[in-house]
Amino acid sequence: MKCRRIAALVLAGMMFAGTLSTVPAHAEADNMRVTLNGEALADGGYIIDGKTYVSVRQLQDALQAFVHFDEKTKKLYVEKPNVHMLLFQGKNPFGKVETGRTSFSVLVQVDSLKTEVDSIRLTITDPKGNTSTIQEKEDKGLKGKDNFWFRSEEYKYDFKSKGVYTINCYMRQKNGDYTLLSQLKVEAVK
Repeated sequence: MKCRRIAALVLAGMMFAGTLSTVPAHAEADNMRVTLNGEALADGGYIIDGKTYVSVRQLQDALQAFVHFDEKTKKLYVEKPNVHMLLFQGKNPFGKVETGRTSFSVLVQVDSLKTEVDSIRLTITDPKGNTSTIQEKEDKGLKGKDNFWFRSEEYKYDFKSKGVYTINCYMRQKNGDYTLLSQLKVEAVK
């Protein structure tokens, strides 16, 4: 698992390096499709003078990492904490659920956090793309922590149809925007 993460960050670093280079004025750009884990990124990228250029912002959610560019120092920071989620119905973990109304909670385990966060948001997205917030919590107690556990309150939800539902975990950097840091798929079956 750790090797895959390192390989992904090395690959991302190679792509990011191209975005920081100066593009010659006479260069011609060819469009290219960019896929990450089989999913096409909306904006794709460009090939200019044999180098690939990909928007760092569009990779942020795809890599599920904090991305920050320091204009003053001209440095790009990519920080990828380990964020794992587990779903519970009462005290029992689950990965599949029957369709219909149920209550559940989400346990989030975070480590290797190198940036300060002040809020966490959990959402669920149904197979049709409709998203609901499970819980959003501002927590000053997260300040300076490099690892923590968070368990959401019980959430009542109607798994209306068969299919794959996605649980999303977002965290907000101090005075920043929410960033997607982890996803968990749960299948609703009849």
